[in-house]
Amino acid sequence: MPSSRILLAMGALFLSEAAQAADIDILDAPEIGTIARGTGWYVRGDLAYGFDATFGGTQELAAPFGTVSDRFGEIRLDEGFGAGGGIGYKATDWLRFDATADYWKRNVEAVNGSGWFCGFSSLCATRDAGKIEAVELLANVYADLGTVAGFTPYVGAGLGAVYVNYSDVASTATCPSGTSACSALGAAARYIGEDSWRFAYALSAGVSYDVTDRIAIDTGYHYLQVTDGDSYRFEPAAGTRLASEDDGFDRHTIRAGLRFRFD
Repeated sequence: MPSSRILLAMGALFLSEAAQAADIDILDAPEIGTIARGTGWYVRGDLAYGFDATFGGTQELAAPFGTVSDRFGEIRLDEGFGAGGGIGYKATDWLRFDATADYWKRNVEAVNGSGWFCGFSSLCATRDAGKIEAVELLANVYADLGTVAGFTPYVGAGLGAVYVNYSDVASTATCPSGTSACSALGAAARYIGEDSWRFAYALSAGVSYDVTDRIAIDTGYHYLQVTDGDSYRFEPAAGTRLASEDDGFDRHTIRAGLRFRFD
């Protein structure tokens, strides 16, 4: 047999064996597909750290001679920890809902450059100190943006109400900056804290990680805007009343917690 025919026969045999091997490899290869995320009910627990915030407010003094009011220079809410939990439902791979309740308590301090001890004149200033205790109740919706290697980024929004409770507030008169003495120096008062329910909305973004098919670690950023409300009142004499209202405040919070899915 000529050498050319031998080479052709060997080539045909080689190609036939390679094709059969390829067919076997293709049949044995694992099927590539998307992994469906579980749906159903879940519970969550979170630890939060809220950063400090500054906001405004108003004092109004009503007396027999008339009514005067003044704006606070600044109200400052301290940073600190809080905790919360909730129950939710994952409706699809991309959509879930939950209802959450969070609790926190912070020191709050207000500085007013024209204190009411001097009829809201610049002859004296005041410094008020107390605490704010709050319970946040929110209904939230989230868009899960797909899962890669167990990590699922998400964005969310919520609406609800916040119960804001001011403790009694201690107020002291101070002298304006650069003044060694003023007429109200040493004057002090204790105000009765007010409480109120306020409307609030929230925005959030974060990422969760599936530790198991039921447990996920959730970390993210949470923004909360709370509307205005009463803060404290004081009645130093018959027919005289001091009332204060804040302008509302926002909170920037970093959260970390766990979600446990029931099914």
